[in-house]
Order: sequence, then structure tokens, then C-alpha cells
Amino acid sequence: MRVMSDDGVQIGFEVVGEGPPVVLLHGFFGDRSTWRDAGYVAGLAGFRLVLVDGRGHGESGRPHDPGAYDVTRQGDDVLAVLDALGIAKASVWGSSMGGIVALHLLARHPARMDRVVATGAHGDAVPSQEDDDLARTLRARGVAPLIPELGDVPGWMAATMRAADPLALAALAEALPRRPSALADLAKAPNPVLLLAGEHDDDLTTIRRTADVLPHGDVAVLPGCGHFAAFTRVDLALPEVLGRGALGHPEAR
Repeated sequence: MRVMSDDGVQIGFEVVGEGPPVVLLHGFFGDRSTWRDAGYVAGLAGFRLVLVDGRGHGESGRPHDPGAYDVTRQGDDVLAVLDALGIAKASVWGSSMGGIVALHLLARHPARMDRVVATGAHGDAVPSQEDDDLARTLRARGVAPLIPELGDVPGWMAATMRAADPLALAALAEALPRRPSALADLAKAPNPVLLLAGEHDDDLTTIRRTADVLPHGDVAVLPGCGHFAAFTRVDLALPEVLGRGALGHPEAR
């Protein structure tokens, strides 16, 4: 399925299962299929899962202008999907870039969200030379040379990365560090928020700082994981989320 965003970009999505609605937002390099391939879709039985392809990924439109990837626009894409499905309020689980989008969406529209889980993401502003370097690499060499840099990449993730549009990802890489801090607005959000982070994630301190400003925020640190493994180690992430009721409670199957 697809829905048209306010700025004319098509946003691809699919719905799986029945129960309380949960939106799943993938990370940079991924698409909505990564939630299924990693094992999250099977592990979240009892929820109505709304899997969204972020703009620039999967079946969504792939603009090459960095301005098209403003974090506000990305959040509005999620609202457009929810509106198309007639969902007034949903929990959201975002990973990495998807977690950033989820936190910024929470800062602006807490009434549209129930609970939030963010893996490897925070709400602060962090201008980064690394993102500019990534954009240059993507434009010059494409995605394939970057796959080994992530470490132990499952075959399904490598395939998804190879299918990506490097120019769309380069535009996104330029846009991400331009985002403003959402901490002041997150401090007013009444929603329960769980931040998942690998113990070796370079952003762990900043992730903890985001949790500190949230009225109902908590951090779960996944042992032995870096940034990428915090998503792929579904055996560690899912028990934390389900055991804490961080997405609410699924329907009995």
C-alpha cells in the first residue's frame, strides 16, 4: 500500500496482524522488510503492525534533495499513514534513524502516540562531520563498500543495502545532522518511552541524557551490543520491550 505525503512523495507501508496498533520505523540503510527478516514481526504477534518504508527507502519515493528529508517531513509521513488507516493513536518503535523520527514526532504530536520505543536513538541535536563524509562516500562509491564497515551483517540486511538508492541515502545523510534538538518538547511529553541502546553504542551517553529529560523515560542497555547489533539481536531486544510492556499488551492469541 502507498499514501501520498503533503510534499508529493509516495510512502510505502503494509499492515500485519490484529491487535493494538504499533508502527515500526526502520533505520538508515534498511526498509520495512528488515523488521520481518530480523524476527520482530513474528515476535510481535498480537499487535497490529504498521510497517513503513521511510522516504528514500524500499517502496517509498526516493528524492535526491536533502531538504526532502527534514525530520519533520519524515514524522508527517508517519501521520499520513496513520490517517490513511484511520488510526487516531498508536505506539511506535523506531530503530536508529527511525527512532530519531519517532522521538521528534513524539515531541510535536504526543496525542497521536501511545508508547514509544527507540533503539539506538536520542532527541538531541548533533552536527556531525561523519554524516557529511558518509554522504560523499555514497555519492562517489555507492552502498556496497560500506557493508563491511557495519561488522557482522546478516545476508538479508546486506541484500537490502545493495538495493538502496545511494543518492537518496546521501541526501538523507546530509539532512540528519541538521535536525534541531527535541529535548525541550520531549520534557513535556507524558508518554512512556523506552530507549534501547547497545552498551558499546557511541551515543549511549546522549541516549541517557534524552531519557533523563523524559517524564516517563527509561533506558535498557543491551550487553555486548554496538549500535547495529542493538537491532539485529532481536533475542535481546524483544524480551526487554515485551517484558516491560513498553508497547502495551498484545491481544491474546
